[in-house]
Formats: sequence, structure tokens, C-alpha cells
Amino acid sequence: MTLLLVGLLLILAGGLGAAALRRWHATADSVFGVLVASGCVLGVVPAIRVLAGGSVPGVSLVVAVPGGPWAFGIDGLSAFFLLVVLGVGLASAIYGLGYLAPERGSGPVAGSHALTAVVLAALALVVTAQAVVPFLIAWESMAVLAYFLLVFEAERAEVRRGGLIYLVATHTGTLALFAMFAFWGGFATTLSFDALAAGAASLPARGALVLGLALVGFGLKAGLVPLHFWLPDAHAAAPSHVSALMSGVVIKMGIYGLLRVVGLLGAPPAWWGWLVLMLGLSSGVLGVVWALAQHDLKRLLAYHSVENIGIILIGLGLGGLGASHHMPVVAVLGFAGAILHTLNHAIFKSLLFLGAGAVYRATGTRAIDRLGGLARRMPLTWIAFLVGSVAIVGLPPLNGFVSEWVVYQALFRSGAAHSPTQLAVLGVAGLALIGGLALACFAKVDGIVFLGTARSADAQRGREVGAGMWGPMVGLAIACGVIGLVPVLVVRPALAAGALVAGLPADAVGAVGADVLHAMTWIAFLSAALVVLLLLGGWAWVGMTGRRAARGETWGCGYSQPVLRAQYTASSFAAPLLASFGPVTGVHESHEPGRFGTHAKELVLDGAVLPLWSAVRRFAWGLRPIQQGRLWVYLVYLMAALLLLLGYLAASGGGGAP
Repeated sequence: MTLLLVGLLLILAGGLGAAALRRWHATADSVFGVLVASGCVLGVVPAIRVLAGGSVPGVSLVVAVPGGPWAFGIDGLSAFFLLVVLGVGLASAIYGLGYLAPERGSGPVAGSHALTAVVLAALALVVTAQAVVPFLIAWESMAVLAYFLLVFEAERAEVRRGGLIYLVATHTGTLALFAMFAFWGGFATTLSFDALAAGAASLPARGALVLGLALVGFGLKAGLVPLHFWLPDAHAAAPSHVSALMSGVVIKMGIYGLLRVVGLLGAPPAWWGWLVLMLGLSSGVLGVVWALAQHDLKRLLAYHSVENIGIILIGLGLGGLGASHHMPVVAVLGFAGAILHTLNHAIFKSLLFLGAGAVYRATGTRAIDRLGGLARRMPLTWIAFLVGSVAIVGLPPLNGFVSEWVVYQALFRSGAAHSPTQLAVLGVAGLALIGGLALACFAKVDGIVFLGTARSADAQRGREVGAGMWGPMVGLAIACGVIGLVPVLVVRPALAAGALVAGLPADAVGAVGADVLHAMTWIAFLSAALVVLLLLGGWAWVGMTGRRAARGETWGCGYSQPVLRAQYTASSFAAPLLASFGPVTGVHESHEPGRFGTHAKELVLDGAVLPLWSAVRRFAWGLRPIQQGRLWVYLVYLMAALLLLLGYLAASGGGGAP
């Protein structure tokens, strides 16, 4: 823990240096970058040690507040999430230096860098806290400070709206967590996680209330359907490196919380596993369908966060079902798949958001239909975004395939069981549908944004961004490739972390675990072979195109004079797929002379949350006349209260025995 604490101090010192040296931009950026990078590297060392099978001594602090000592430690689960926090956090922080450089003089750039450092420290404390009080302090610090990062461009109305919705949602979730820990703490001697685990057996109904409150509190942070309503506006409104941090790391704290609660509580009841599994399938399918309907590049990526949270929840639900029905293989594979996809999604989704930020900085727009032809103007950004696209779709040889393969294995193993869990194998069809729709969505994005011809003057002026922005993208792209080519590096510790959550020994999966690791060897071999084939194909293509070849116009489908408007748009590409899902997409079409368009509506926010809020507001306004500020009115209230109390006492026999 010493290295981690030193690393966090260096990160905080980097943020302080950025704020103190804000008048000297180059010096402030250098100090911030060096200190944050050093702190993240030092902090990752104990996490890697734990993932490699070692151990790290914990820290316990005696404080003069209720709840017992403040304990911090790193186990297999914390180590995985610490890797996510510090790895993706480093890439986002370094990228932010270049991304916010044009805002110097017109925005609080130094303050944003300082807040980024504090948020990273708070996130690291969330996943290493081993007691309720420090956990909630770190959790609330993370949530509130992320709001200030989000509203960096507060002069824009949509940014203020997204920030307000995020703030309300995150505090609603925090209230649910307060209620959960308060109830659970009544059955424990202290508020340490060890004491909560010891008191879990005393909880009524196998901890049903705890599990329900955890699903609401942590589910709001994770962004599962229907609690996702804050996520698209918030991620679209934030600066791109903040969007990467929120999608790659912050929402994963909800997943960490659910896994930690299950690990402390023990095997959850079967109904909870089924509920999480169904929420995962719903989030996955609806998230990718709603993403297909988007025309804003960052909103599209935000809905894909909802989709991938769904995939993670499928694994988590399977793990819960396996633990409930005493099937250790399904339990460990399910939890391991959820943990592994959390790591992989953090990497490739952050890469995609950083790529979207590079496109925005180069062109000044996020509107997909105004882009096009950027592959020639921004080749490094295009390649990095393409790597992220292949990874998020779940295709080899990249990391998304590895974690989805583990989730598939859990689904297939559940189908072979002689229990009601057999029905979970139907989730294979849902997971396959999610992958197919994701492929269609990113074929649309990569094709319209990077291929074809520029659709506007904004796209024509696009040029490659500087090394400070494409450098972190390249680093994340390499991480996608390394995990895809050498999956055993992360699969083995993921299985151990899955066993920890399931309350089983690390070798609980036995021969099945060996089979999984053996399969990973073959996956690595096939992935390497695919890379070689792609390189050979690229070499052959370069050799062929190097020769002189006749050039001619592309076939224009019978039109004598092809124009830019003849290219696919985001609306025309997705319309046939969206039509298959009907009103669940929230999309309506507009047909005008020479123009076709689709317009998406946020069904949960606009159809449920905002109308409910309006009803509450009207009710509150209706009660305002009660508070008139006149003494005689308050005396009437007092007399009415006394009469009601006397009536209650009379009806109950005077309130007790004489």
C-alpha cells in the first residue's frame, strides 16, 4: 500500500502544480504530466503484484468518528479496478493537456487538470477502501468533483442541463447507498467490510433489501437500463478526455460496487441473478439500438457504454445464478467475464472517446453527417479509432473478443447444468444480437466519418492532431492488441478475482479453468495468425497500388452526375435496422423533398423521468399556499396536529397500560 499512497500523493501534487503554475502554461503542463504519470505507474505496481498472485499488506487507521477504523487494502478485485483507474486515468489526463490547450485564456484549464488529479485519487480510494465511511467519502468526492469536470463549458445550455441531470442522478444513487449501508450496519459490530460480511448471515430474506438498494445505488452510477437516463447527456456534454474518464472508469465504480456487495454478502438469491441477467440483456440490446439512431458521435458512443454495461451485467447475473445454484464453474466464469469485460471496455471505450475528441478538435463538429473522408487527412486517428471499433464489436484479434468469449463460455456452461439455470443459455442469442448490431453501428460510424468524401467544409479542414493527443490513443490501441494476442495475462487473474467474488478458492474451477486457459493459448495463436494475414494482405495491397493503374469514376448507381448527397448518411444507413425494432427505438422519421432524416428521443428521460419531475414540481407549487408566513395560520396547524395526536391516543387506548 505504501507505493499506492506515494503514487496518489504524486498525482495530487501534479494537480496542485498545474493550478499553482497556471500562468506558465508549458511548465504547468510538464509538471502535471510528469507527476501524474509517475503516480499512476507507482500506483499500478502493487495492483500488478496482486494480480500476479502476490499480496500487499493493508492499512488501518484509527479515527475519532463512528463506524470503526478506516481500512484500506488491495485484493484481486481491487487490483483489477485499480488497473482500470490508473491506466485509463493516465491516458485521459495526458490527452487532456493537448485537448484543452486551445481553451487557455477562455476557460479554467488549470482547474480542470487539478480536478482530474483529485478525481483519480478519489477513484483509487473507492476501490481500495475496506470500510464504509472512507468508501462513502471517496465515492461522494468522486461524484461531486466529476460534475465540475463535466460542466467545463458551462456557458452552453446543453452542458448545464447534462450536468444537472447527472448531479440529481448521482446523489439519488448515493442516498440509496447510505440506506443500504445503514440497514446492513445494524447487523454488524462495526462498519468495516469484514464486519459486514460476518453479519450478512443475519440479514432478513437473504439480504433482499441490501441487494435491491445496491442495484439502485450502484446501477445508477453504472448506467444500466432504465437508470441510464443521465448518461448520454453527461458524456456528450463533457470534454472528450472527461468523457473517456467517465465512461471508462467512473461508471465502472457501479460495477465494482455490485461485485463487492455480492462478495461480502455471499451467494445471492436466484431471483437477483435472473433480474441482473435480464437487465443486462435489456441494457445491451436497447443500448446498441439507441446508439444506431444517434447522429452525434459522442452521444452514439455514450449509448454504447449502456450496451457494454449490459454485457458486463450478463456475466454478473450468470455469476450470481451459479453461486445461488452451487455451480462453481458458472459462478467463476460469469464473475470473471464481468470483471474482464470491465477492463477491456475501459480501454477500448476510452480510446473511442479520445478518437472522437480528436475528430472534434480537427473539424469543430461532432455531427456524423457533416464529416467524411477523414481517413486520408487524419490517418493516425483513423487507425486508432478503427482498432477501438473492432475491439468494441468483439472481433479477434483484439481484447473485446477475449472477454466476450469468457461470457459466452459461462452461458454455454449454464445450459449444460441440470437446474433452472439452463434457461440462461438463451442469453447466447441476445449476446449475439448485441454483437451483430454493434458491428452494424460501427460500420456506419467508421464508414461515414472516415471514408468517402468530405460532406462539409468542416470535414475538409480536418488535419491530424498533435502527438499529445494521438499518443494516448496509440497507447490504448496497443493495450487492446496486447490483451487480444496474449489473453492469458488477464484471464488467469480474472478467474482468480471471479473466484474471490464467488467466495471460492482460486482453483475452484479446476479442470475447466485449465481448459479455459488452454483455449486462450489457441486464441492467441489464431489471433497472431490473423495479424500476419492482415499484414501480408496490406503488403500485397501496397505493392499492387504502387503500380500505375487506370483511374475512373465510381459507379454512380445510374446517376449521370454523382454528388456528395448521394453518399450514405447516418439516418439512411440505420433506418432499415431501426424499423425492425419499432417504437422501442424512440425514433421517428422525417421525409422532406430531397431529404430523409431520423430523429431519436430518449424514452426514459423524456418519457418518464422528466414528466415525473414535472408532476412533483406541480404538487410542490400546489403546497406553497400552506406556507403563508402568518402566525394565526401556524397556530391552526399546531391545533390540528394536537387534535390528531389526541385522536390517535384515544383510539389506541391512551397509549399504554395504566
